[in-house]
Amino acid sequence: MKRPKSYHYRIATLLIVIGSVFFLYWYGYHKVFEEKCIPQNTDRVIVADAKNIRNYFAISYLKNPSEWQWKKPETKFEKLFELSDFGIKAPDYFAFFHIENQPGSQWFIALKIENETTFEKAITKTNFNQTELQNGMSSYYSKSKALFIVKYSDQILVSNISEKQKQIALQTAENLFIKKLFLDTKRIKKTIDTNNAVTFWIKKNSILEKDGILNLKLEDNEITVDGFLALKPKFKKEFQFSQNPNALLSLGFNFEMIRGQNILKQNSAKINKMLGFDLDSILVRNPTKTELVLNKIIEKKDSAISYDYDDDFNPIKKVTVSTNPEPSFCFSIQTVDSKKIYNYLKTQNTIDNHSVFVNFPLAQTKAFVEDNSFKLEANLTKTENSQISVPKIGYLYIHLDKLKTKDWRFIIAKNKIFSFFQSFETLKINLSPKNNLIHFQARLKAKDRKNLISIMK
Repeated sequence: MKRPKSYHYRIATLLIVIGSVFFLYWYGYHKVFEEKCIPQNTDRVIVADAKNIRNYFAISYLKNPSEWQWKKPETKFEKLFELSDFGIKAPDYFAFFHIENQPGSQWFIALKIENETTFEKAITKTNFNQTELQNGMSSYYSKSKALFIVKYSDQILVSNISEKQKQIALQTAENLFIKKLFLDTKRIKKTIDTNNAVTFWIKKNSILEKDGILNLKLEDNEITVDGFLALKPKFKKEFQFSQNPNALLSLGFNFEMIRGQNILKQNSAKINKMLGFDLDSILVRNPTKTELVLNKIIEKKDSAISYDYDDDFNPIKKVTVSTNPEPSFCFSIQTVDSKKIYNYLKTQNTIDNHSVFVNFPLAQTKAFVEDNSFKLEANLTKTENSQISVPKIGYLYIHLDKLKTKDWRFIIAKNKIFSFFQSFETLKINLSPKNNLIHFQARLKAKDRKNLISIMK
């Protein structure tokens, strides 16, 4: 009599185990990519694997008992993918895309509405302005959130585009939802079903000979981005940069990479106004090796003397001391004839008779030519520890830990998204040749070796 009960117990246990494994697989690892969510005229795609990111933080939470609470808090990453409060279905993959020949800051994502009533309530509650459009589409705009949404049936296109440029978003929505002009997903197949939290796909362009893939991974106390790019030959030139490993910011690159890009063409008037002279006067000299080393921000004290008088009209001397922040930096740009650039800027009164670059008001800046490079320097000391780097194509180093609280307040006031970087120590990016390709490597390292889960709360 005991045997049948034991037999049924084993079957029940086996079914529970199989069911649990299936549930864990479905919940944590089974993923479907919505192929018809990216338009044909896309030149960049960022694919975020929501389940990969969620699994990483779940495992990290279990590995760090010090972070345990009665209720596991959602991380900042996980909150980004929580859309049920807006009636929107959260996909397994979030595919953000950029439209070619548009400003680099404009990005889009196509999503589906799961609950129409919840969506409409959320739109009303968050004060979006609604407009009915042709072709059965509707648009919603929020100036405070800087979001523009186009809706067609149960599909929406979300972008950070301004209302003045809404026609770009409307055309993109029409291409996706009505004309069905989708990107062939074979081109981005390497971004799906990988071990990466986020994958970047870059369409071949004026710089790349082939489509490029970069992979973002979440490590214990850092975020890394890694990949190999096929740059065109003229962009592969290596330089030895004079970088300072302890500088607040160091940046070096081949100017040839950006001289023909839209960022210069579309903003040429603003750039010329900011510089105080025509940028083309530099470009005609074929600039190449370019480097900026911002060593630190120093505090300079200035004294102002004034006089007051007592009741007997005796003069009383007053000294007022003010502190002004000034950068300690060196900028250099190598060209075919840098002396001509220097002479041109003198004729424009941008450089005075004392070789001072007068268009930079934050510090007295010396201008000169050395080793066929046009240079600008301010507040440099003999203690600045510059080191000649190994040959590389480009680099960016930022010591985030050297920024003071007041610096962060100023930076975040300009753009709140930069608050994310406050908990990190350094950001290092390198472009170096390897196996006939260019190795791109970026590392964002946490302060005091903190784990990411404690940072992302």
